[in-house]
Amino acid sequence: MDYTRFFLNNWKILLFAVILTFYSGFGQTFLLSLYIPHIIGEFGISQSLFSTIYASATLCSGFAIIFAGKLIDRIPLIKFTMVVIAGIILANTIAGFSTNLIMLFAGFFLLRFFGQGLLSHTAMTSMGRYFTQARGKALSIAFLGFPLAEAIFPITIVSIILAIGWRESFLVSGLFILVTLVPLSFFLLKNFDSKKVVEEFSSGQSSKTQKPAPKVERFWSQKQIVKDLNFYIYAPTAFITGFTLTAIFFFQTFIAGFKGWSIEWMALSIAAYAISSLVFSVLTGPAIDRFSARTIFPFILIPMAIGLWVLILFSHPAAAVIFWFLTGISAGANPTTGNALYAETYGVKSLGSIRSIFTFVMISSTAAGPVLYSLFIDKGYTYDHIHVLITAVILLNMLFILWGFRKQSRQKMMP
Repeated sequence: MDYTRFFLNNWKILLFAVILTFYSGFGQTFLLSLYIPHIIGEFGISQSLFSTIYASATLCSGFAIIFAGKLIDRIPLIKFTMVVIAGIILANTIAGFSTNLIMLFAGFFLLRFFGQGLLSHTAMTSMGRYFTQARGKALSIAFLGFPLAEAIFPITIVSIILAIGWRESFLVSGLFILVTLVPLSFFLLKNFDSKKVVEEFSSGQSSKTQKPAPKVERFWSQKQIVKDLNFYIYAPTAFITGFTLTAIFFFQTFIAGFKGWSIEWMALSIAAYAISSLVFSVLTGPAIDRFSARTIFPFILIPMAIGLWVLILFSHPAAAVIFWFLTGISAGANPTTGNALYAETYGVKSLGSIRSIFTFVMISSTAAGPVLYSLFIDKGYTYDHIHVLITAVILLNMLFILWGFRKQSRQKMMP
């Protein structure tokens, strides 16, 4: 089944997932970083203090995800979604009315928790749970909301901030979510029946569910997950991706200055990231359905490593475009591959609990990225030094994954 037929047969639940990942942009660093100069100026705080507040709020949201994320396994999807939407509306409201650092922290905690965390968690968990044969395609389609948000939200939010102010921008965002996302979610989830999703089967025929059970159809507690070798094989990739992307987005203006590029050129170059992440998310889905996520997973960070070496070795403005394009390949392939891998490995019965653990790892990495970058810079290291270290970690991680998979294969072959 091609993408067009697949989407037309399942358009409501697929569009629901795209919309949720799109709206998760309200809690992502690429958008929230646009508020930094205005907040620092109004509250009279240093950039380092704001970074601490932001990182702390992000880390706390990651811990909260561990407990809240698994509730999607027990609560009907429409009810869970409405609670999450109410949370992101409340988050924007608190951020807009914040008059002190405590309220500011609370606003950013809720934005990260409901936006970056639960909106994307709801979308990806739903795709992993409701699709089996076409899981890769479903996850690829759901991912499209992320690059769309990266392309649309920054210029929109910047324009609103310049027109009416940063506080008003948060309030407008909350109102926009209320009048659009709430009715859209009700409409798309109304009468949804997971037994009627249409997929492609090995025979090449489309049919309405009658899905084969996952290889591992048991309930995994979160304690069991963290004791499983697979967790330690999969988690570093989630951490490295979140750490690197968040830190580079957070420090993009400083990296541009370090390389001798204008801020405008750096911002324009990010379009290459949005394009490649979108394209390779779409391409990764069918590849997963054909070869399995496990086959692809060890290599998904290699384009990012090559991009970092381009950034290290060259200062020509074209290097920014090449770097962002290559990084976008990894950014597009990683969520689709990772989410499919979790379902392949653990089954879908406790997928919410499973994803909440990996979401915690990812969110923790986004908290650590800006802080550790700052510490390295304060110690006298350059951005090039940091990026050399990251590429080395990516290579070691790939070798570790291959070793882990080989070890598991040998254990399965033993009598």
